[in-house]
Amino acid sequence: MTDGGALAGETAAGGASPGVLEALARRLLADVRRKAGIRHDRPLERKLARILSAMPLPALERWVGQIEAAPPDSADWLSLIENLTIHETYFFRDKPHHEHLRRHVLPALIAARRPLRTLRLWSAGCATGEEAYSLAIVALEALADAGEARRSGDGVATGWSLDVLGTDLSRIAVRQARNACYGGEGLSPFRDLPEEYAGWFVPLGGEAPLHRRVRADARAAVRFDRHNLMDPAPPGCGFDLVSCRNVMIYFDENGRTRALRQLTGAVAADGWLVLGTTDRLPDDAPFDRHRGDRALAFRRHGGGAG
Repeated sequence: MTDGGALAGETAAGGASPGVLEALARRLLADVRRKAGIRHDRPLERKLARILSAMPLPALERWVGQIEAAPPDSADWLSLIENLTIHETYFFRDKPHHEHLRRHVLPALIAARRPLRTLRLWSAGCATGEEAYSLAIVALEALADAGEARRSGDGVATGWSLDVLGTDLSRIAVRQARNACYGGEGLSPFRDLPEEYAGWFVPLGGEAPLHRRVRADARAAVRFDRHNLMDPAPPGCGFDLVSCRNVMIYFDENGRTRALRQLTGAVAADGWLVLGTTDRLPDDAPFDRHRGDRALAFRRHGGGAG
């Protein structure tokens, strides 16, 4: 690719041809694949090329070079990834999965962790927070079901230490997750909310009648941070449960392998891993499969029956 002046592939008006723009788009998407493991296709390539067409070609070429040289935690690179990734999700996505967590996986964990009275859970790729808050709510309900927490008009109180970490690659998604406020219009994050969990969300009223906020007891159990699944797992590994659902579908084969290495390595002895319905672990992974009604979870070797 040449620099400035009369560039090969430029139109008479001085703008870049579609071929030049698509070549630059491919360079950016290859960089995204290398740093974040995210695969791409031709429609995404053409979409990015249309976005890039608004920039003068010499400036665009310099910017692409800067992006390629930038580390994956730089502001410019994160701005690019945030324009390419989708954060659409909703609370309690996949009811059989959450029912399996509450009735089988979490009771087994609570029984195993009763001497320490601590639960450390990681929601990886949590998007705008719905996945992490759903996990915290189910955990608090499971503690109450087991007699380890008390339900009252003020919420669920427990003497256990419940720490739910939600992570996502996007700074914007993490910022929204920390806010814990969600709208009810359009593709609402409450569109498939089970009635039994409706009380965990408080209407804001006033100027935002369609918005609700996650209840304080669930918010207190959850913290958020930005994290790239191509990087080492967050500090303080040894999570009792690691959840990463509806994320692997965006990775190429190498990205899936790298992400699974981080996720499986973050699970504590006797801990659990839950993935998307189409995700699979390698045959030699040190986990046992536990099937439920249209749900699947993996327990690290050494644990008893769930």
